[in-house]
Amino acid sequence: MEMVDMLGKLNLSPSTKNKIDPTQISVEKNVIAFDDRTIQISNVSQLFVAEPESKIPWLAALLFMFFTGGFVQGYFWGILGMIITGFYIFLVIMSNLNKGYYIYVNLNSGFTYLIHCENAAFAERARGVIENCINDVYSKEKVVINMKQENIQIDNQVINMDQSINDSTVVSGDNNEVKK
Repeated sequence: MEMVDMLGKLNLSPSTKNKIDPTQISVEKNVIAFDDRTIQISNVSQLFVAEPESKIPWLAALLFMFFTGGFVQGYFWGILGMIITGFYIFLVIMSNLNKGYYIYVNLNSGFTYLIHCENAAFAERARGVIENCINDVYSKEKVVINMKQENIQIDNQVINMDQSINDSTVVSGDNNEVKK
């Protein structure tokens, strides 16, 4: 029991969920590298995108019901308590709406990394690219996922959210591909 407590304090418990907010994710060969940590691809057991859990504190809900009972009885403290706890619950709900999305990376050890992402569509696209890296689709290329600018670079080609490739090469001569 003492060892489990020590592991929990060190944040090494296998059931721990570690939230990270990386600026970029690099995938090359058998390694997924974040800003401050590295994961071996073969250790990843599951990838999925989901909204974070949004919970209203049970104590606030219980107090709101208690103050509702006071309001029904006609006490002034009942309405005052309902206003304060109702406002607190409102703030919690509004903060839950602005949490964004997470790419859940479950490891074989039971450890889970939560990679924060603001945009759900980009999170799904990044999950798909990491999945393709696991399946050796991009085995020879270096993949860099920029979480802040929300773009994905595979070797020298940048894929934006509209999934088009930005090619900045200049073609000169009669075979110019630029249409007027």
